[in-house]
Amino acid sequence: MLVWLNGRVLPAARARVPALDRGLLHGDGVYDTWRTYGGEPFALAAHFRRLAAAARVLGLPRLEPAARWLERSRELVRRNRLPDATVRLTVTRGDGGDAVAPTRDAPPTLLLTVRTLPPDLARQQAEGIAAVVLPFPRDSAPWWGGLKLLGHASAVAGKLHAARAGAQEGLYATPDGEVTEGTTSNLFLVDRGRLVTPPLASGVLGGVTRDLVLRLARRAGLEAREEPVAAARLARASEVMITASTIEVVAVVRLDGRPVGAGAPGPVARRLQDLYRREVERALRRRG
Repeated sequence: MLVWLNGRVLPAARARVPALDRGLLHGDGVYDTWRTYGGEPFALAAHFRRLAAAARVLGLPRLEPAARWLERSRELVRRNRLPDATVRLTVTRGDGGDAVAPTRDAPPTLLLTVRTLPPDLARQQAEGIAAVVLPFPRDSAPWWGGLKLLGHASAVAGKLHAARAGAQEGLYATPDGEVTEGTTSNLFLVDRGRLVTPPLASGVLGGVTRDLVLRLARRAGLEAREEPVAAARLARASEVMITASTIEVVAVVRLDGRPVGAGAPGPVARRLQDLYRREVERALRRRG
């Protein structure tokens, strides 16, 4: 696998960052991911705006324009021969000293990587997945929860917890019993005919795909609301689904070992999948 590191494309095994890189020592950095279709990045501008906003909060150096990262993304997936892939840009403060506060200025570390899509993604989209409600919340307080920062131990622990339960995703729950989001996804459900997703005020990471799904649903005439989701409300939902750039829209057909609805992707999930794919096709045609 080839990566782009500080202006050079080289094999991942030969890529090196300083031992005192602040991203490694303190999680002092940000990242974002986007997907490519046929070698073409989708919704990169929206992802880049979120990344740049988080970088400004941390006071990281200003990034080059999104157009530069568009070209680098195209080049990297081409050189890796992965036209359909996930691209991640990681930005750290670099070698700025090992104290909590930076003790010196240093060039940022800029790392662009790609990875393959889940090998069973098509099956997951067609048949749905299993999920579990986790016994812990995401490890970010609400204000910081809206930033895509490095270091997310709760996501690692949540994925491991879900895998041990035979599930593909874990959903965070607060001590008050409010379910907020997945470890790598946003949460949607259908309750009494309405599409519902937890609000940003609950501390969820406002996903680019989450925002797009809300727009597509409302444009198609679906009633879509941003409201708190108690565990009991989630349990009675007729449909549950998760969204993320990598997976688009995937139905949750089993939750905590019990079927959701009929135990298969429901009509709203199917419609949103279709709307999303059409939007991708339109965006790529406009660019072409």
